[in-house]
Amino acid sequence: MLIKRGIIMKIKYVIIFVMLLIAGNFLRLLIEEKNIPEIEISKEKNYKKEKAKKDADLTKSNVKFDINNVEYKDLLKLGINKNKAEKFVKYRDEIGIIKDVNEVKNISGFGKSGLEIAQKFLFVDNEKIQDSTKNYGREITKYSINKLNEKELKKIGFTNKEIKKLLPEIEKSNIKSNIDLEKIIGKERYAEIEDKIKFME
Repeated sequence: MLIKRGIIMKIKYVIIFVMLLIAGNFLRLLIEEKNIPEIEISKEKNYKKEKAKKDADLTKSNVKFDINNVEYKDLLKLGINKNKAEKFVKYRDEIGIIKDVNEVKNISGFGKSGLEIAQKFLFVDNEKIQDSTKNYGREITKYSINKLNEKELKKIGFTNKEIKKLLPEIEKSNIKSNIDLEKIIGKERYAEIEDKIKFME
């Protein structure tokens, strides 16, 4: 009888052990199933964050923007700070059309870093600027040469050396035609800047 009882007890222990093992595995599977969606959601969130970060930073891309219609928000994505981006937009609005990327040098406070970014990510569409009114809704602004001050002369592309020569003549209203201006800055330089200048009101 004692032997039988011992066998029965052993069987009971084995059954209990097996049941605990099954229950343990069941719980483990249940926990794993609950965690899978969380992991997937976490992965999806990380993917969205990375994509948003990538979309907000264009410095590692090969994308280039037309300098005459690039938007303020895109300038920020290219690494140009808010202050410089605002100055760029204001300059373009005043000038009308930018014919050369290097013109951004004329923007006060834009600096070497701003110029480097512009040279890398911005371009001039030479075909579109032929009919700028149609393509951009703007045209090159013409400035009356005899009314310009030092800051304005610099803005439209005159060098410091040229400005030194120009200011005394402007004060006397001596620049009445392209011939007068050519005598001061030379024919070649005049050809580069003539579409921004007017002599008579």
